[in-house]
Amino acid sequence: MTTFATIFVHNILPAFLVMSAGIILDRCLHVDKRSLSRMAIYVLTPCLIFSSIVQSAVDPSQFGIMIVYVLVLTGLLVALALGVAKALGWSRTMSDALVLSTAFLNAGNFGLSVILFAFGDEGLALATVLFVGSNFSCNSLAAFFAARGSGSGRKALLSVLRLPAPYAFALAMVLRLLHVQVPDPILEPVALIGRATVPVLLMMLGLQLSQTRVSRRFGEVAVAVVLRLVVGAVVGIGLALAMGLEGLARSVAITEAATPTAVSSALMAIEFDSDADFVTSVIFFSTLFSAVTLTILLSFLT
Repeated sequence: MTTFATIFVHNILPAFLVMSAGIILDRCLHVDKRSLSRMAIYVLTPCLIFSSIVQSAVDPSQFGIMIVYVLVLTGLLVALALGVAKALGWSRTMSDALVLSTAFLNAGNFGLSVILFAFGDEGLALATVLFVGSNFSCNSLAAFFAARGSGSGRKALLSVLRLPAPYAFALAMVLRLLHVQVPDPILEPVALIGRATVPVLLMMLGLQLSQTRVSRRFGEVAVAVVLRLVVGAVVGIGLALAMGLEGLARSVAITEAATPTAVSSALMAIEFDSDADFVTSVIFFSTLFSAVTLTILLSFLT
């Protein structure tokens, strides 16, 4: 088996197989996606973040660097998307939809699983930090671009304060910095719940893709997919080099920069009527083609 095929089979294919289970669940059982989403947001994800960080052997300083990385990356991609939309003469609505489609990463549903399969538990600990930063961006900056002109942005921006993931991250970091050992009777059940996060998030992505309405604006969608998967990876590589990231941290950061469009972008587009068909189409095709682009990228990183 070639290196390319080996990487695909071991690092990418498992994620797509679990996503397929979500598609089957949607088609056969019509699972309540809202209940799954709430469980993932308010229980599974905080447990994963907390247990991964307190159990990690990674230097805590690396976590801060990863947060800075994902926030700067998001800002660069927002600026790039706005520039491309202006150069192409797109309307403000299309411009905002392009930002939603290209600047916000699927660091959770898809990114965590690929990182786990490719780089193991230490890589997953770093990826959870990127997920926290990306999640914050998508629930604040993405909300702003989705809601521009609707007057609903403030409400969406405030919603990020109700998300438990940043608080789980902050608590875990405080305990790490103070060298406080979490008792096993507490940590073990939290870690057990956290281990369910990756498969549940992937099945949720499958549910979302199963319900996606594909737009026929293939030219515009292609622009967004290339920006997200190819240009996003290039920007991620350049930023990692500029920040001096090395070893595992660099590999994890670059891989996350090349993940598909965040599902949360579609939720924001639907909530604030910001060309949801276009955004969901980009999510669908960027997820599909990431099987190829991420396999190529991982062949250089692993």
